Amino acid sequence: MEIITKTDLYKAGHYAMSISRLTKKGALGNLGYGFYVENPNNIKFERDEVMSQIDSLLDDFPFAPKRMVFSSISLNFCINQLISATTYVVEVEKEYLQAVFELLKESMKGVVLLKPSRESKINYWKPGAIYVTELFKRSPVNADGTIAIEKLIVDLLFDEEIYSLYSGKDIDSAIEVLCRRYVINYETLFSYATRRNRKAELLERIREYVPKEILEVVEND
Repeated sequence: MEIITKTDLYKAGHYAMSISRLTKKGALGNLGYGFYVENPNNIKFERDEVMSQIDSLLDDFPFAPKRMVFSSISLNFCINQLISATTYVVEVEKEYLQAVFELLKESMKGVVLLKPSRESKINYWKPGAIYVTELFKRSPVNADGTIAIEKLIVDLLFDEEIYSLYSGKDIDSAIEVLCRRYVINYETLFSYATRRNRKAELLERIREYVPKEILEVVEND
């Protein structure tokens, strides 16, 4: 992966607006801190019928809440022990938690749990269970409500609702695939980890995958 600096792009005749357009079109991958890569492999998570139904219900709120809707089987492409029975995690802003829980409990089939404890998960989980939890402030979330890769990496390691869905070996496998194969905005990644007070732990965990140009910036930040 050949890294290009913003200065390189300016010298090639690009400007801020054109760089932004190329990034949105997927011709450039933004690694953060002024670094880019051409022809990026951007990860994209598809929404299944349940996720689409959840989004549709939340969109009907007078003011639609910011949300992240995640399916445990979304990582089947990069883990060893494939998951067949899906668990969904729906994260929304704190002020919407109770209302979203009540709506989903009334509208969706199966088990819907609000901020479930480990004991509740053991006692009440069934295939297709939905966990409604609080969205961490300023979490990186994609425009379509799917989880951003930067949030996914941090949450796989440090968020109870996400990492509890997988074994330790599967998390190791997923982190390696995500970090080696797909474009990551490291500025977004480490900013989010910093807000969760996990920057040092994250850096230690993924150091071997971070490009040296990015590593120098992060270690001196």
